[in-house]
Amino acid sequence: MPKKAVAIFFIAALIGAALFVYFTFPRTKEEIPKSNNQRPFPSYPSSPEPGGVPAPETVPHPNTPQPPHGPTLRVMGWAAPDEAKILETQADAFASATGKRASLTIENNVADYRRDLKEALASDTPPDVCMVGARDFSGIDPAQDLIEVKPNPDTIVRSVEAFTVAGQVRAVPDEFSVEVLFYNPQHFDRAGIGYPDRHWNWDVLEAMSRALASLKLKNAAGDSIYPLELPTDFDFWNILCTQAGHPALDLDVWHLSDTGSKDSQMRALDFINEIFHGLVVTAPLPKTNERPGCFFAQEQASLLIAPSDMVASLPKFHYVRTLLPGDIARASLAQVNGWGVTAKSSQPEAARILASFLARQPIHAGWSSVQKPTDANTSDAVCYEALGQAIIPRIDPKAAPLAQLLDQQIGALARNDRQKTDSLYAQIQSEYQSSAVPPAVESGLPQAVGVKPSVKADAGAQLRGL
Repeated sequence: MPKKAVAIFFIAALIGAALFVYFTFPRTKEEIPKSNNQRPFPSYPSSPEPGGVPAPETVPHPNTPQPPHGPTLRVMGWAAPDEAKILETQADAFASATGKRASLTIENNVADYRRDLKEALASDTPPDVCMVGARDFSGIDPAQDLIEVKPNPDTIVRSVEAFTVAGQVRAVPDEFSVEVLFYNPQHFDRAGIGYPDRHWNWDVLEAMSRALASLKLKNAAGDSIYPLELPTDFDFWNILCTQAGHPALDLDVWHLSDTGSKDSQMRALDFINEIFHGLVVTAPLPKTNERPGCFFAQEQASLLIAPSDMVASLPKFHYVRTLLPGDIARASLAQVNGWGVTAKSSQPEAARILASFLARQPIHAGWSSVQKPTDANTSDAVCYEALGQAIIPRIDPKAAPLAQLLDQQIGALARNDRQKTDSLYAQIQSEYQSSAVPPAVESGLPQAVGVKPSVKADAGAQLRGL
């Protein structure tokens, strides 16, 4: 082939290659894709570019939680609708943190929950985690139905003891409510009387109640204001017995026949008889199985003894909580809720983690966390102090009839001015001895001796408002 023809062939090939590159690859910076991890997707009529726009691929992030895996953990509890949302939020947070889903079954009625929990435990699909109350473990047997768990750090010791059975913790404590004294400062200001504080004993309470009654105060609606609203049940009597030297029941141990316990029980019975029949200072009694608080809520009572979770149902007005008045000792009564891991759980270790996770935030409105607050000056500080002093009754099925009978008897004492305290004490002892309650254990608490404490010198200053 002549040299001229070869040269023309190579020149034509170079021109063809240049044209291929020019029309095939981007020619400007703007035409170069910003990522090589993109793909086009069909454009919609509203798309500004007829050829579509690039869509980024999903890029795994090293800190992104793994998607939920394995069987779902089943959780049962009771809560009102607003409270249930808190549980749902906690379950979602647990799934994000661990990759484990939690399926919730939430009842808004405690009685229904107790029944359904028993049925679920007997079924082929029991819950892995369930909410229980320390008073009776929601009707189940903790030794048989729940496995050992570990409480969260910084949990108040008394709440751990509430779920300790035979040396093993059977639920992770979550929240508590404790009996306290509510008062309306405006009523005390109008009366010129100093506010309740920790030096009050029951005699001071009586003196202040008489002083308030003598002023015949009325609220803004023109209704008479009662000085005092308080419960009439076994729990209140148990508090009085404890302060006088011997609890009637603490945890699952009864002390009704302890040596020296008669003085404490009679002291408590005499006080109830005196406050309801010797003095005209109390608000009308609530119906059976109803707790007091309706008069205080309408600002028709100056003082109220009630569980601290009452704050959830009180309307918005200025009131204050403080410790209960004292006697020989200080005491209150606590209810504690927690999360147990069922013995039939197919994922016990994951269930333990979930129980601890749920126990880091209270569920029910008005209840306090068992995690000790870092700030001791919170409005709930009085509740934490009271919890450290509180008895926590645990009533097993065998003792339930006796506890119910004691409730009825104490209520009858408050309602019947003909009931004699010595005959009631004898009846209580007879019922206790004939019941199937486990043998009494001697108490190491101080015995109540001597006469009932007299009004302290501070009472006069309180009456003068100093």
